[in-house]
Amino acid sequence: MALVRLVTAYRGLSSENPLGTAFVTCFVKGSASDCVVQHYEGGPFDLRRNVAFASFSGVYLGVGQHYIYNVLFSRLFGSGRDVATAAKKVVADAVVHVPAVYLPLYYPFETVATGRGTVRDGLDRYAEDAPRVLTTYWCTWPPAHFLSFSVLPQELRISFVAGLSFVWLCYLSNVSHHHPVVTSSESNLTTTTTTSDTPAAAAAADLGCCSNI
Repeated sequence: MALVRLVTAYRGLSSENPLGTAFVTCFVKGSASDCVVQHYEGGPFDLRRNVAFASFSGVYLGVGQHYIYNVLFSRLFGSGRDVATAAKKVVADAVVHVPAVYLPLYYPFETVATGRGTVRDGLDRYAEDAPRVLTTYWCTWPPAHFLSFSVLPQELRISFVAGLSFVWLCYLSNVSHHHPVVTSSESNLTTTTTTSDTPAAAAAADLGCCSNI
């Protein structure tokens, strides 16, 4: 069958060049998912946003997560595919990797790369979105990762996650862009207002900070 030959060929490429295969797979997936979101959002196509999203997907979700899922987790928890080992990896991903590494890297990168603000602005956006984004992740991804860690060989793990995460990246791209752009004039205005000695000015500064997150 053609599908079997395709999977076999991909598995061979992934075994010979895991980093390059993971990067290309996730770069294409990241670009495609953002294209879908931009299409449904309407408006002109934002190439800078798309390249930023695809680059992060290729570098981190491809190369970075190959090291995390296939190298680091194997060293920490073992390379077996038994239930106990897979469960430890799923918990480590959900409790440590995603909330403390993946998303805190994604939001600042996306914010700076698309010209929507600074690293701090990206972290502020993550703090605002975290309850909703993490709840969605915890409700959807643990079963998929358990299947990946308990059934699939390492060379197919990233491609499997990449295929499933197409919808997840559409969701994340959409959520992370529902924030106002912080301009330099707005930042300067907020800073100036904050230094005022009047209670009214201080209250206005608080409102201004909230509106820019």
